Amino acid sequence: MRTTTIGQVLVNNALPRELRNYSRVFDKKGAGELFNRLATEHPDAYKDVLQQLMHIGKDYAYYTGGNTFSLDHLRPTQAARAARDELKRQIGGVLADRTLSPEQRNARIVELTNAVTDKLTNSGYEEAQAAGNPFATQVLSGSRGNKANLRGLISFDGIAPDHHGNPIPVPILHSYSEGLGPGEYQAAAYGARKGLVDTKLGTQRSGYAAKQLTQLTHRLLVSGLDDDDDPDNQNRYGFPTTVDDPENSGSLLAVDAGPYKRNTILTPKILADLKRAGVNDLLVRSPIAGGPVDGGVYSRDLGLRERRTGLAPVGDYVGMAAAQAIAEKLTQASLGSKHGGGARGTGPTGFALINQLIQNPENFTGGATHSTADGIVQEIRSAPQGGSYILVNNEEHYSPPGAKIRVKTGDSVEAGDMMTDGIPNGAEIIKHKGVGEGRRYFVDTLRGALKGSGIDVHRRNIELIARGLINHVRVTDPWDDYAPDDVIPYNVAAARWQPRPDARAVAPKQAVGRYLEAPTLHYTVGTRIQPSMLPTFERYGVGSLQTHDDPPPWEPEMVRAQASISTDPDWMTRMLGSGQKGSLLDSVHRGGTSDTSGTSFVPALASGTGFGQQGLTKGW
Repeated sequence: MRTTTIGQVLVNNALPRELRNYSRVFDKKGAGELFNRLATEHPDAYKDVLQQLMHIGKDYAYYTGGNTFSLDHLRPTQAARAARDELKRQIGGVLADRTLSPEQRNARIVELTNAVTDKLTNSGYEEAQAAGNPFATQVLSGSRGNKANLRGLISFDGIAPDHHGNPIPVPILHSYSEGLGPGEYQAAAYGARKGLVDTKLGTQRSGYAAKQLTQLTHRLLVSGLDDDDDPDNQNRYGFPTTVDDPENSGSLLAVDAGPYKRNTILTPKILADLKRAGVNDLLVRSPIAGGPVDGGVYSRDLGLRERRTGLAPVGDYVGMAAAQAIAEKLTQASLGSKHGGGARGTGPTGFALINQLIQNPENFTGGATHSTADGIVQEIRSAPQGGSYILVNNEEHYSPPGAKIRVKTGDSVEAGDMMTDGIPNGAEIIKHKGVGEGRRYFVDTLRGALKGSGIDVHRRNIELIARGLINHVRVTDPWDDYAPDDVIPYNVAAARWQPRPDARAVAPKQAVGRYLEAPTLHYTVGTRIQPSMLPTFERYGVGSLQTHDDPPPWEPEMVRAQASISTDPDWMTRMLGSGQKGSLLDSVHRGGTSDTSGTSFVPALASGTGFGQQGLTKGW
């Protein structure tokens, strides 16, 4: 005997037998997981099942009245009334404190209000859900709105931003169903108008971001199954991760793990098996580690992607698909700000954040302070203009006001280390820690920051963006066909690089201060070995490193997204970007060539004949 509901029976009757689950919670997460399995395991039935589910929903709404609400459902929650009373008491204490400056008083009001509204977002939602409030049901199902929207409707919004995104220290302590006071209305008006402007400009900004991301990734099409020159992965390169990351599903193992061999496709079951076996750390294949000289990617580095029917075939434009997936999320986030009246915060979010990370401007808003050398923190002292100076090797590093300092006097730091909180500066990390570590930082930073902004982006899509963006070195000494100051793709330099005759294989502890001659884990050729890397080598079983006393004849360099295409080795491909006059003159000066059968579609398309019929761009 099965105990269930008529709704569960109706929904499950529309599903293939193996997907039926009579205890499933059909909320936003549950629906997403179901539709993902449906598309993966029963792609031919996907359309018909969704149509049946739509008819079930329409019939339910017609016969029951759907989510009809009453005035009682608009009343403020008990949690909101209690939080409002407590917040008024706290703010009263701040206003009565004569020792605080106006700036300190405003900052304290914002801090207190944000702390209360953060808790209220969940507590108000839970109270409304327990009371059967249809607005909470809509949020639960994912059909309309989110917890923050619900908070504004039946609790209160708290702090709103001005037209520059800075918090206005006038708390909004009434719900929109109650109505706002004059001061609250004025404070909220900025955010409301910002939301309308964001709606108009959102598609323009996200379109610009999509253009930049497409330029970065347009060469990242599948050009082969695997690296034939290193079939056994003697250098052990891959992306270090943990068994707990669900986004490993679909990736291929870079080295053996437990009973599973290299190139095993990870599934939720295999990840669970590995965790039960005590395996915590995994090295998975990734486009940020390795890749062919033509600028494309290997199928096995990509793993299973959206088709899930097998590895991506040669000619599949996986890079541009990843760029479009991220750009679409940015568009949704930009348009969604109209519902929240503009998001509060102190650092860049959404489009502003991703644009800063890929463009790397000189004025890096919200950026961390990085050490420029190995050494000891000698002193931390107040700066006369505000903020602090951190002295390392007699060199001053400025920390702006409000930044939390993460080091103390006497601490050892390495070049590139973050000494304050904030957004990692990609240029500083790449310069001191190498291309590979720069890619890993970029993946972790963008993934975490976008999720913090409410934008859920898959890690393996971000890996492709990292590979396309962080892929440049500047030649320092004459080498191969290159002259000093040539900026070339890292994948080209690495493919042409041969370890020098006097390179030595040494244990990681003996390699500190030397430079990698061959890629290892996610670290790239030319990376200087630092003490902080030793635990990683030990964790992933790296017992020997091919190293040299001197760096290779190049140094890693961060090239902003807008200028990235102008460094492409193919003169015709450079026509895809801006600054075409300078790019063309530079190509003429250096005797540039073009390849209509390469990984860039631009020369093949410009040739006018045979596009899509020959070379790597012919598709699949």
